[in-house]
Amino acid sequence: VPKPVPGSIAVKEFKALAGSMSSDTIILDVRDDAEVATGMIKGAMHIPTQDVAARLSEIPKGKKVVVHCKSGTRASMAYQTLKESGYTVSFLNARIDIDPQGNFKIK
Repeated sequence: VPKPVPGSIAVKEFKALAGSMSSDTIILDVRDDAEVATGMIKGAMHIPTQDVAARLSEIPKGKKVVVHCKSGTRASMAYQTLKESGYTVSFLNARIDIDPQGNFKIK
């Protein structure tokens, strides 16, 4: 059984947060522009991984931030940047596919 990666969020918890889009939580999509063009979770914020550090001012500090990419690798990198900058943050360490309507499947 794989052990949870520090900072990762359970798939079940991610699904609940993405489904409710609570006002105290931000879903941050760090995929690149071409990936986001094929679909994005409704209500999510998009900042590509390489731009997160330069665009911290766009991410409210008083909210919980949950980061995702396509597989978890870039989300983990963005997680580190946000954590070091004092954010309350976690990331999805799983493969996610998002359709043009914003529906998603996690594998």
